[in-house]
Amino acid sequence: MRITVASGKGGTGKTTVATNLAIAVSERLPVQFLDCDVEEPN
Repeated sequence: MRITVASGKGGTGKTTVATNLAIAVSERLPVQFLDCDVEEPN
């Protein structure tokens, strides 16, 4: 399964949503988390 969290605007909480989603899914399945933001990396 692949899940993508995307938005054209900055500051919408993409990293927060993706992190919380990865934590929730990892309780049942193996997870690889990749955060790619070339303009403003965290």
